[in-house]
Amino acid sequence: MLAYFVPFFIGLIVSYALTPAVKKLAVRVGAVDRPEARKVHTHIIPRLGGLAIFIGFMAAVLFSMPVYKEFLGFLLGATAIVCLGIWDDIKNIPAKVKLTGQIIAAAIPVVFGVQIEWVTNPFGTILIIPEWLAVPVTIFWIVGFTNTVNLIDGLDGLAAGVSVIASISMFFMAVSMNQYLPAMILVAMSGAALGFLQYNFNPAKISWVIQVACFWGILWRLWLSWDWSRQRQR
Repeated sequence: MLAYFVPFFIGLIVSYALTPAVKKLAVRVGAVDRPEARKVHTHIIPRLGGLAIFIGFMAAVLFSMPVYKEFLGFLLGATAIVCLGIWDDIKNIPAKVKLTGQIIAAAIPVVFGVQIEWVTNPFGTILIIPEWLAVPVTIFWIVGFTNTVNLIDGLDGLAAGVSVIASISMFFMAVSMNQYLPAMILVAMSGAALGFLQYNFNPAKISWVIQVACFWGILWRLWLSWDWSRQRQR
């Protein structure tokens, strides 16, 4: 268990230390959330806080674990979706462009060999997905899940707090299943989110970039869908 403290604290420390600098950067480039009738805050809030989370997570996993082909696809897909979100927060790109970008980002892990090959149902059996259907199902599932995570980002600290709780819960699940790689990923995620959360409690000093919510979504979804036992056999 001691090995898991390394990625957790790297993610936490890097995220916590970088968030003030990212806040200044957001103000400088105009990536801010302005008050309006539909929003509860009464002052401008920088929106690039998730960039610190992402950097903290990447530092933690790259320092702590090997990068296999499929996991490289995860990281590249997550990087693409974070870049899309930063662009959106600065330029406010149209919804169609964002959706297209999400589809492209979701396709990156597929190119690296990640596909949803089966799903379970409430009755406990396994449904095998035909090979010809696996690619579109994987892309649809990733895009849908990333936007699901994005929808909970409505209150100060809510999305980041849920991310910490969900990541820690899935971490213990992965440990109980002896899945070393996903456990390292999840504990790095929880540390990075917890470091940022200190700045996101109400009243929030900074909010995370929209697509970083999708970044959590893409990693959670891929962890749930990928057969990590293949990596243990290598």
